[in-house]
Amino acid sequence: MSPGLQLALLVAILLPAGKLCASLFSRVGIPPILGELVVGVLLGPGAVNILHIGLFSGGEASNALLLMAQIGGLVLMFIAGLETDIDRMREASFAAFLVALSGVIWPFFLGAGVGHLFGLSWTTACFLGGALTATSVSISARTLMDAGKMASPEATVILGAAVIDDVMGLFVLAFLAAAASSGIKVSAFGLAPMTSAWLEQHMGPAARHPLIVQMGVIAGCVSLFFWIGYGAAHKFLDPLILQLRKLSANEAVPSCVFALIMLYAISAEWLGSVAGITGAYLLGYVFAGSEYKADVERSFHAIGHGLLIPLFFIAIGLSSDYRALAGHWTLLTVIFVVAVIGKLVGCGLAALASGMGWVRSIRIGCGMISRGEVGLIVTAMGATTGIFGKSEVAVMVAVVLLTTLITPIALRSAFNMHSEEDAEQSLVAVPSVSVSTPEEPAPAEEDEAHAAEDLSKGASFRTALYQPGKLLDFPQTEPASD
Repeated sequence: MSPGLQLALLVAILLPAGKLCASLFSRVGIPPILGELVVGVLLGPGAVNILHIGLFSGGEASNALLLMAQIGGLVLMFIAGLETDIDRMREASFAAFLVALSGVIWPFFLGAGVGHLFGLSWTTACFLGGALTATSVSISARTLMDAGKMASPEATVILGAAVIDDVMGLFVLAFLAAAASSGIKVSAFGLAPMTSAWLEQHMGPAARHPLIVQMGVIAGCVSLFFWIGYGAAHKFLDPLILQLRKLSANEAVPSCVFALIMLYAISAEWLGSVAGITGAYLLGYVFAGSEYKADVERSFHAIGHGLLIPLFFIAIGLSSDYRALAGHWTLLTVIFVVAVIGKLVGCGLAALASGMGWVRSIRIGCGMISRGEVGLIVTAMGATTGIFGKSEVAVMVAVVLLTTLITPIALRSAFNMHSEEDAEQSLVAVPSVSVSTPEEPAPAEEDEAHAAEDLSKGASFRTALYQPGKLLDFPQTEPASD
């Protein structure tokens, strides 16, 4: 069977299985993304091992599927950026920074300390702690979308903090790479490692202080990426979409926006030395304030949730192999507990210190539990340099998977908790009743007029059609009288 047909068969098996399992989980009150993850686990190396059966021999279709899954992660983060409340994000920037900082410090020191207590060297233990620092924002973003909580204050802090601690995790990675004595070097892809290597080769002081050079260069590259990326999108995005809408080709706008997502993801890794999902989220964040938001949102919800995003979560499950954990269950249990407590307590306390209530602080802590790309990058780095053995690699991959599984459950449960802040916010959101005079338009007519105006400006359909507490009533045609 050709690789193209193998890929087609894989997609034909995985997509319906993921959707059916997600629907089943949703009916019993379990977050649907867990259904997609469970399908991946059941079909992964620990059970069916679908990617390595004879029908899919050669690995070409499997590699193509994993590449599609990575693109699904980028689309997911773009949609998360689209649904971000910009005003609340600006208001919560200080809280997000505190949460991110605390969410890096606690897991790093707890993980390194526990690893050393289990007999690991300090170098290996520090790498283990570094793998626990960064949050996988894509899991929390999907859970918040499914729960309809993307506009909540907690979602704003979670998304902002996850983007910030992705950058902080990069600094931890630079520290580990420079401090290790075995000559570890970060991947040569990107402006930051190339610049650091050039400075160390041609400047004596830089060669004597590689850690300072690497962290300084990374800081400059991160700032440059966000400055250029945000500024260019904010200035040229709407004029570009306006010109694209004039093209006669079918679906020209979503096609070109998809290309922009890919370019921003590449730029994030090459120019900014941060994960590609950060670039996708940045582009979506700028789109959230665009007057053409609704046009883009419709298209990407269909292609994202219909194809690419389910494959992203199924692929996470397919990467798990619990057979390599034999004899290391105690270490796995302890590291998993540290991973959960480090984010739940660290981020929760930071949110509490920033002025949020304890229920919302718990929600933020739960939303930061999931690990992802940076954790796997540090794990792979430790494995290729010999710092991590097979057992440590298996433990870290399992921790990434387990935190991915537990985050939707914990976050959903936290949002079911009663919060006085939620009650106060709902009271503020209730519109006041006013008596209209013949000269004044009725409140319902005003709402419909505002909805039509929002739609003409490209606002999201949820914003335009749904007002607080009610669905807009559309005018009914009166039956003709005899």
